[in-house]
Amino acid sequence: MEPGARPRSVAECVEALRHAGAVEGAARIGEARADGRIVRIGLFADGRARFRATTCASLIAYAEIACDALEAGLPASALDAAFLRARVAGVHPLHLERAALVAAAVQAALTVEEP
Repeated sequence: MEPGARPRSVAECVEALRHAGAVEGAARIGEARADGRIVRIGLFADGRARFRATTCASLIAYAEIACDALEAGLPASALDAAFLRARVAGVHPLHLERAALVAAAVQAALTVEEP
């Protein structure tokens, strides 16, 4: 993902999914849920990032952009809700908070659990 790249529309993201897939077997998996929606982000040792999400076009678009950015080498710490919202166009105002859900799943994938 290039810095300053043109935002992709929700439709563009959903029509050309490259990162939707199984997260089982990932080195790290993060999950976030709210209001009946769930998103899981899997980070694989070989650099791949995949997601699974409940059916919501905005949620799926944000997860697609997040995985694309992770695979491009963007540090997960840079993937906050504002970053995601800036890169997905055409999101209904009531669905903007779904960017925070995806950002939370990315951060959860990086959180080291204490024994």
